[in-house]
Amino acid sequence: MRTQPQATSHAGRAARALLSAGLVVGLLGGALVTVRDVSAPSATDLETVSYSPPRYRMVQANIKASMGPAKFRRDVRTVVGTAPDFITYNEVNGRRTADLEPGRYRVWRKGGDAYRSATAVAWDDDRWAATSKGIHQISNKRGKPADQRLHWGIRFANWVTLENRATGRNVSVVAVHFAPKSKYYGDLVRPSARALNVLVKALAGRGPVVVGGDLNVQYGGSRYPRDIFAAQHLVPTYDVTRQAPVTYRRASTIDYVLARGIARFATGNQRAFGLESDHNAVRVDLSPLPVTSTAGSERARFGPGVVVTDPGLSAAEEQSVLRTVLKAVNSARRGQVVHLATRTLTNARVVRALKRAKSRGVKVQVVTAERTRTDEMRSLQRVLGKNVNKDSWAVARPRGYDRAGLRATVLLVSRTGATPAFAFSSSTQMSALAGTGKRTGYVSVTKASYDKLFKPFFSAVGRRV
Repeated sequence: MRTQPQATSHAGRAARALLSAGLVVGLLGGALVTVRDVSAPSATDLETVSYSPPRYRMVQANIKASMGPAKFRRDVRTVVGTAPDFITYNEVNGRRTADLEPGRYRVWRKGGDAYRSATAVAWDDDRWAATSKGIHQISNKRGKPADQRLHWGIRFANWVTLENRATGRNVSVVAVHFAPKSKYYGDLVRPSARALNVLVKALAGRGPVVVGGDLNVQYGGSRYPRDIFAAQHLVPTYDVTRQAPVTYRRASTIDYVLARGIARFATGNQRAFGLESDHNAVRVDLSPLPVTSTAGSERARFGPGVVVTDPGLSAAEEQSVLRTVLKAVNSARRGQVVHLATRTLTNARVVRALKRAKSRGVKVQVVTAERTRTDEMRSLQRVLGKNVNKDSWAVARPRGYDRAGLRATVLLVSRTGATPAFAFSSSTQMSALAGTGKRTGYVSVTKASYDKLFKPFFSAVGRRV
């Protein structure tokens, strides 16, 4: 189902143009965003270093309705070649179901007419079993020019709830395609977003919900319905990775992967890649976060990504940023070094974790921006001392903190569990309120990112490294 005029330049030329500009790397190496050959390896793949297995890969692909069958099948092969767990397709009315489910993949879309069959969800049947399927109308507005066959204001979302065959975990996947703005039926973005929310709310009781689709609205633009999505805690991965790849002509971003329950995942390895279609496909990896425990472990493994807390979820998930800090400190072992910079350190759980780390033989170094010495700092200094030339210490340096340009919290651990060069940067200070509200933290596991934060940490206390 066409929703835009034909692009003036081929997606392949756009891909080559972006490649010539090089990779765009997310803050602290948390995500990769580029139009790039799908076979190229990435140092930040969550499939190789993840919080906890398994890794779920999602691809959103709008495959131009007017393309010939050969090009269409070529695009499907390109998408499937990225080994996704889930695929959401747009503009696939008129396509054979057999062409949408090659090999081990299976597909769901409601048949009957071109409106209901225009979106589809495909999944890896070796890994996932469909437990329920359905369709949900998101807009129903008639109006079209005389030479147009379909009323583009009539749209449906197809959805599937899937159970992981190995773990029994459920994920619901929704394929959606919003109508473009038109003088024949108006702007349906906001009513479509509200209708999508109704479906997402209904599916959320079964577990995380992932939505893929062409929303026909520019990410971050004035028409983007952020307030509506926020009402159901539906978050685009672009919010998490802090990068938005080009998915359509004129450097626009109109294709999305969104998730309700994104606090449950480390999100990274996001890329757009070229198709024969006039859209680029979007690929992103979601790796489930352990939210039930902050206990340390020598086998704990952290991967690049972004941790986002979501107050609309459980108490454990609401504390994802705090739990990441606690897990990293608790997993550090004798001989390793923990560097913590935080504007305020009044969180009793963090203070206890730092003291326990020192008792295990970990070197613990802490700097805050507090102007008044708190009871927590006094207690910590009795254990760590105040001499910044020693192995362990805790000091307040408000001017130095600001001069160094440190974020509200920076945590560096030379090795935590099985992960070397752990770096964590967050907008959340380690106060008593660290486990509440909407928070974000960026995780990196590269030496370059670690070193980038290492120097300003010591600059804050007046030491050169």
